[in-house]
Amino acid sequence: MKTTKLSGFTLVELIIVIVILAVLAITALPKFINLNSDAATSVGSGIFSNAQTTIDVYKGTCLARGRDIYEDRSTASNNFNIDGIESSFSASCYPVSTSRNSRAISNARQCYSTLQDLVSTDTLPNITYRWNATGGSSNSTSVTSSYFQSSQEAGYKVFIHQARTFHSYCHFYYLDGVDLTKTPYLLYDADNGVKASGVMDISNGITWSDNLTLYN
Repeated sequence: MKTTKLSGFTLVELIIVIVILAVLAITALPKFINLNSDAATSVGSGIFSNAQTTIDVYKGTCLARGRDIYEDRSTASNNFNIDGIESSFSASCYPVSTSRNSRAISNARQCYSTLQDLVSTDTLPNITYRWNATGGSSNSTSVTSSYFQSSQEAGYKVFIHQARTFHSYCHFYYLDGVDLTKTPYLLYDADNGVKASGVMDISNGITWSDNLTLYN
């Protein structure tokens, strides 16, 4: 019986295969990364869309009950609430999550608590916010791209921007896995009862004054 001798790859053939695989990896990797970041952008946009729906339902319920009363921010104490969530001191019928029934959002922690109440899911775990680059929030008039990157690397899903003199304003930016050129945002003004959302490029930083112009 005639037998056939089998031989393996030669060294040259192995090198060629390795080179082809390397080229394929180099060309496919960026596309894979883009798919991941696009998916993250969709997740963030979905979270903020859910929040906006809750805001609208809350406001509709508040108005149906004859709306809330206006109080001075420094002395607000009315206990008006819907399902345990307070309404803004300004009588905008916009929900706020605060401490001591102040009805005014005065820091990043309260901004995040408000967002958690609006979303009502486990997608936003409890986390401590601080006014610094690795603390997920800023109260300055501008935020640099490196500031966002540091908070993203520190594990913050949502970055919060709240200027010092703008009580009950919360500007949210979804960072978890996103490309900073395609960052979902939700601008929330419980004081005047307005909001805005979309996707923006924050890779070059942001300013408070520019983002105020985005409100509808």
